[in-house]
Amino acid sequence: MTDQHDGTKRWALIEGPKAGDAQFLGGWLLAAAKADKILQEQFELDPGFKRAVERLECVCAFVFSPTATKFVELLMGDLTAFPLSVIDEPLGESFVVMAELGFLFQTGDRFQMTVPKDLRSEKIKAALLRLANTEDEDFVLHPEELVHCMERCDVLAWQARLNRIPHCQRVADRAILLDEGS
Repeated sequence: MTDQHDGTKRWALIEGPKAGDAQFLGGWLLAAAKADKILQEQFELDPGFKRAVERLECVCAFVFSPTATKFVELLMGDLTAFPLSVIDEPLGESFVVMAELGFLFQTGDRFQMTVPKDLRSEKIKAALLRLANTEDEDFVLHPEELVHCMERCDVLAWQARLNRIPHCQRVADRAILLDEGS
């Protein structure tokens, strides 16, 4: 049985802004850099917090900017949306934290890239601790427990559906979904 049809709900679909929206993408990347700065300051102020989430840094240091940059790169491959396996390290783990911080907003079955409005150390700390608390007895994190996930085949079907919608209509629909959610 292939991963596409194995019934495992561990995929998310991330939808971006209108194609070529440099102002949005620049703001999104700058917000990630701001989150990195806040996180590093929090680590310096609270060494106990750093120890509490050090499991998250087994593969690499937890930072937002590389994930944000990778997400922009993935978006540029399709210009509409991209699938993401939530259990893949480190992107999946970063995704769930970024979703909690407002970098992504769930609208129905998919997530919209959004520029967070309120990045504070308390929110970042809480999001990282929530992820760290998903660790099981085998020392495996379960980020899929923190966000809405779908099967890969459903994510790909959604992506294809979005690609069939005229660009202007998709962007207008996205704006309506985000207005309704705020």
